[in-house]
Amino acid sequence: MNCRTLVALILLCFIIGDARAEDPVWPQIKTLKHPEIAGNHIYAVCGKDGVRIWGLRNRIFVERENGVVESYSSENSSLAVVGTITDVAYANHEIWVAQTAPSQGLGVFKFDSQNWETCKFPDAPGLLNNYIVDIHVDKDEQIWFGHRFHGISRYVERVIPTFSNYKVMHLYDCHLLTTFMQLTHLWIGTTNGIVRLRTEQKSNYDLNVDKWVFPEFPAREAFSVCDYDNDLVIAGTSRGLAIFDGKKWVLHGKNQGIKALPVLHLQRNGHMVWIGSPAGLQLWSENRVGQLITEADGLPSSNITALALDENGHLLVGTEKGAAMLSQPPQNY
Repeated sequence: MNCRTLVALILLCFIIGDARAEDPVWPQIKTLKHPEIAGNHIYAVCGKDGVRIWGLRNRIFVERENGVVESYSSENSSLAVVGTITDVAYANHEIWVAQTAPSQGLGVFKFDSQNWETCKFPDAPGLLNNYIVDIHVDKDEQIWFGHRFHGISRYVERVIPTFSNYKVMHLYDCHLLTTFMQLTHLWIGTTNGIVRLRTEQKSNYDLNVDKWVFPEFPAREAFSVCDYDNDLVIAGTSRGLAIFDGKKWVLHGKNQGIKALPVLHLQRNGHMVWIGSPAGLQLWSENRVGQLITEADGLPSSNITALALDENGHLLVGTEKGAAMLSQPPQNY
């Protein structure tokens, strides 16, 4: 070995060493230690504009980017002590919280950082009913409320909170589980298949709605929905990911490496999709299926109960035993 070859090998070792030093071990999991949420069941979560909101059974915990933390319950807000939080959202600098109780719907609550406002049927014009189980904020900052029965409502910002609503006949026979807006198509996951509501068409109900049920849709329920590259739509099911290419649904399940089953939660992060399930977390893309991330890797619990993505790409994870945050995956993942 001559001197020139030896020098080249030494330089190569330094380059590899530096690259490894700059590539920290992933996933990096940060468990939230605040006593308000540590060890508690997280029912819902959202993160946006430097604000993180964690929904517990009947209260919310708010973290702001300036380090301020706030807690709201029936003692200092409109939230009901008997209700269970079904979803939370943050839009236009306002916090939205939905609650239900075993024998009644409790409507939705809005907080503008100073005052709480309760929106309930029949007092809130246009609100379909009070059984709200899902809140979805689309890319245009429009807020959609999924009702357990009968349809959905959309918030119309006026002096008096007003809503427009869409009745979906399929939801008279089954329950709504989730909603997701893809351009102008509102996807509705249900206990019996999936529905596409074409919100751009308003004149003819029959033209507005498409429905897929088993076996055309490859599972009974659609627990979660997100979009993907090339206008694909992905639905989380008990059997894996149901992927729609505009014509038909194709299942990616255990045989394709999906271990996080049933797929109760989905969050897209660029060309990757986070999967949340009672078995743990998994990162999926068309080209790669990641490892199953569980309590053994540092999560408070393997039972994932809520997922959200903040503006920095951090994954906010709710579990039955507390909350955690995961760092952005490496670019070459």
